[in-house]
Amino acid sequence: MVASKKLILCEGGEDKAFLNIFIKEYLSRMASEFEVQTLNNKSNFFKSESYNLIMQKINTGQYDKVLFFFDSDFKENDLTYGGFENSKNEIEKMIGSLGVGSISKYYICCDPSTKNGNLEHLLLASADKNKRECLEKLLKCVGELNANSNKKIILTAYKEIFKDSPYNLDHDAFADLKDKMNWLFG
Repeated sequence: MVASKKLILCEGGEDKAFLNIFIKEYLSRMASEFEVQTLNNKSNFFKSESYNLIMQKINTGQYDKVLFFFDSDFKENDLTYGGFENSKNEIEKMIGSLGVGSISKYYICCDPSTKNGNLEHLLLASADKNKRECLEKLLKCVGELNANSNKKIILTAYKEIFKDSPYNLDHDAFADLKDKMNWLFG
């Protein structure tokens, strides 16, 4: 029999890449112990049909714990799924309807101080003051040019400019994520 894996569900490729780095760097876990799967966008987290195959694998013991990992986004951009509270309420409803409450938790990516945003806002919150100021100036400049894709700009700039130390995983901004990961692999 194959050993059960830990399943992490996320929105897309950038989230998956970050999670793989986080798990390797913070937890020193082997890829054979877990699977990170993308649902391709946030709205899929709230559609029961997104979980058909996943539920089959849970029911056959292929997954023994599940972590839902997605962005808070902004309430003003989506009154149903946007914002921390809406995201929290909707994922709790979905977990309840799937009947996986005993084997699952969720982590909502955002700036920990505002509870708004996405993975990129979490990364920005964890940057030291000089890096954060640099990236905020870049975003302001780009905003003035009417380029409205700050997610990609933050992530790409962060990885390219600060190649030697792209993420400060010791920062307090990651405390809740570390707790969820420790539960997942505990």
